[in-house]
Amino acid sequence: MKIFSLLLLLTIVACASKPKLYPNSAYQKHGKVQAERDIEICMAKADEFLESDRGRQMLREGGKGAAWGAIVGAVASAVFGGNAGKGAAQGAAIGGASGAAREGLSEDQIKQRFVNRCLAEKGYEVIGWR
Repeated sequence: MKIFSLLLLLTIVACASKPKLYPNSAYQKHGKVQAERDIEICMAKADEFLESDRGRQMLREGGKGAAWGAIVGAVASAVFGGNAGKGAAQGAAIGGASGAAREGLSEDQIKQRFVNRCLAEKGYEVIGWR
């Protein structure tokens, strides 16, 4: 249960993050208000992409990895005398990470990279996420 709570908290925090822009010439030219609008536009486009077929496929791979990891973890724990529930949770975490890694990136990473590129095309420089 603690793992689920931690993952939920991380998801909420990650979803609430926004890019922090370097005050380069594009930022100075457009101003803070327009830069904030451009950030919102790029974030909306990223969300749209994640809802697309390709975005869903990338996210589905992480879920498949988690499911297989849970099965393998539970079986391994049962065979080798451990706690099957704990083994399933650990296996799910490892499998989810490997499934997502096979496709490349997590949802948050994909969104951040998408937004970074979108903003770069508008002349902004992302220096981090907050």
